[in-house]
Amino acid sequence: MFLFRCVVLLFGMLISVQSFASMSGTLYSTLSGANNHISNEFAQSHIPWIGSLTPCIDYPITKQLTAKKMPILALDNSIQVCGELLRNAGNAPFILAHAQPTKKLIVLFHGLSDSPYYLRSIAQELHAKGHTVVVGLLPGHGVNNPTAILHDPQLAQIWREYVQQVIATVRELGTELYVGGFSSGGTLATDYMLDHLANVDGLMLFSGALRLAENAETLSKIPFAKWISKIIDGDYVTTSQNPFKYPEISNHAALILMDIIRSVRKRLDTTSGINIPIFAAHSQYDQITPILGIQELISVAIAPHTLFEIAESMHVCHANLPLNQAQVSVIGLDDPNPLANCDVVKANPVYGHMMAMAVNFLAQ
Repeated sequence: MFLFRCVVLLFGMLISVQSFASMSGTLYSTLSGANNHISNEFAQSHIPWIGSLTPCIDYPITKQLTAKKMPILALDNSIQVCGELLRNAGNAPFILAHAQPTKKLIVLFHGLSDSPYYLRSIAQELHAKGHTVVVGLLPGHGVNNPTAILHDPQLAQIWREYVQQVIATVRELGTELYVGGFSSGGTLATDYMLDHLANVDGLMLFSGALRLAENAETLSKIPFAKWISKIIDGDYVTTSQNPFKYPEISNHAALILMDIIRSVRKRLDTTSGINIPIFAAHSQYDQITPILGIQELISVAIAPHTLFEIAESMHVCHANLPLNQAQVSVIGLDDPNPLANCDVVKANPVYGHMMAMAVNFLAQ
């Protein structure tokens, strides 16, 4: 009897070990061949921001979305990195690669208060055209308690160093480097480009934040504005109906973003011309990041560029420009963000045309 119990116990231990090994192996997938080390570096680099790594699980996101499942990325040569602090897998940073390094490597960053989910459809379409696409998760986003990071006086440096780290980590995955992003992610990409003109081969902006609304820019000049902003933020609320976006924008983070925008603007004002191809998609209806900022960038562009300008009459809001209908159906709820210029999350009605222009830009 004793021997039987020992055998049962040993068998159970073996099952437990195998189950643990299986779970450990699914923390994140790995790239094939010589690029496998990039998987580990990319995942490990996010631990300071998302906590200990955990499997990306296909589970209901919120009580309101019990009928919906989080769409987990499950492509060959893809990496999606989740951690214990992450709100859900849709907020996870990811890499969409190919069996071999590609000619073009596209590194994108999301906007203020949202997450990589807002760039998922764009990334998947560009990947399907043969490009490697990486989407980062900016520190202070996609997690349940981001206040300490968003209120850090060195936030601009934290963001800049993160952008540099992601690009350096994945650089071997493509020959030509294209950087870009949505909203403030586009700001940081432009900022990086201006500091690395010899190393960047292209810039891609979607509702790029190179200017903010006039009242926001004016308020940012008030003395002690950053100190006041932290008081206004208070206990920054992250719980929202939209599982991929915070309900409000951190006032302090917005002021830090304004500092970066001014830095970009100053360099654009003194440049003799940007000899890097630029793609920009922007809505004339956008009152959060006026199109004037993009027009100012294009005015100093020397290399071929593409400006996909959406007519004001189409009422495409700032936060909706990168979304297609599949993404909206997963969000499925109104976005109460008062700064998003829209009460309802809607798909960009010219999303297909926009992406066709982006794909054509990359083919040139």
